[in-house]
Parts: sequence; C-alpha cells; structure tokens
Amino acid sequence: MAASWIQKGLWQNLNCLVPVYGTGDDCGNYTEVWLDDGQKILDRRRTKTVLKALASHLGVSWRQEYTAWSREGRSHLAPIVLGPEMVLVPLRLRRPRSRDEGGTGYVVGGKVKSFEPYVEGFFRTRLILAGNQVLPCLLNMDTLALRLLDGERALQRRRETFCKLSGRGTVCREKNSCYLLVEPGGSTVAAQLIDRKGDVIILRREDKLSPL
Repeated sequence: MAASWIQKGLWQNLNCLVPVYGTGDDCGNYTEVWLDDGQKILDRRRTKTVLKALASHLGVSWRQEYTAWSREGRSHLAPIVLGPEMVLVPLRLRRPRSRDEGGTGYVVGGKVKSFEPYVEGFFRTRLILAGNQVLPCLLNMDTLALRLLDGERALQRRRETFCKLSGRGTVCREKNSCYLLVEPGGSTVAAQLIDRKGDVIILRREDKLSPL
C-alpha cells in the first residue's frame, strides 16, 4: 500500500507528509504519510518525489511560485494548492544530515486544529492535526502562524481567481474557509467562516456549535 496510497484515494485523508530516515542499517531518505484516521504509511520515496506524484495525480503542478495566487517576494517555499479546499503548507520538520536530503515536510492547512509552543531538542512548536495527531516542528510560533496564514491566503486567492474565470463576476461567497483564532496564551484554534456582513466576519470554532 505504501506505493499506491495515492491511487487508492487515501490522499483525501491526508494530514501531512513528513520526511524521515530509515532505522537501523537502513539509511534511506523516505516519507511518512500521516492520515487523519491515525495511520502512518512509510512511502520509500523522498518527500519531493511524493509531492510531485500527488500533484500529478490531481492534475496540478507542484511548482506554484508563479501562479496567480502565489505571493511575490517570498523567501520560503510557496504553498501548494491542490484543489479548491486543499492546500499543502511547507514547514521545516527535521534537520537533514546533508543539505540535499531536505528537511521540509507538508501539512494540509485544513487539517490543523491548533498549534502550541513545544521545546524539545531542535523543535520549537507542535501542531495538533485531525485525529489528534501531534506533529513537532522546527519553526517558532510566529513563523509557523505566518506559514499557515500564507497557505490560507493562497487558497483564498485561488478561489477568487477561479470565481473570475467562472463568469460570475466578482461575487463569490467563501464556503468552509478555515481561520485560526489566537487564544490569550498564544495557542490557536481552527475556526470556519460562517458569513460576512460588511467588514464583519462571523466565525465558528470547530469545537463549538454556536457562532462566535
């Protein structure tokens, strides 16, 4: 199943792609595929190769630096929009043994429930994903928040671009958009957009039934 999880449609349950090394005598450079039901599949390909295969399967390019929804002048990897409701956010998840082995993984923006400080070794934060999977990250809180926001903005700009192409003018309602609410202690909670009224947006926390 490790090599065919994409063809089997398990990408729909994807939480993240994590670069990992083999254990023991196995020095391979692989990818752990985390699914929202708790499964972790070892794909014996590099993370960039897995990313290319996933993007190709969904009919999009894995290189999106020059798309209509990519922000100019960025100093880090661009988010990869795979569809109207799915964006992969690049994050530093490990310290590679050598530069060409890569330390970047990809998390599905809509699967991030929250994130919080976490200091252990080189890690500075951890993300709580769908299914309560916990993903350590090398980025600090501020940088992580900006990366996730960058992913959401790319997804929204992609929606706006395709709304214009649809011939419906500039009127395009956002549905199921994901936002991050910052708690007083610095932790975050995912929220969905319920409605817009002028400059006011109405959000609903994912762990509550009533709008905020």
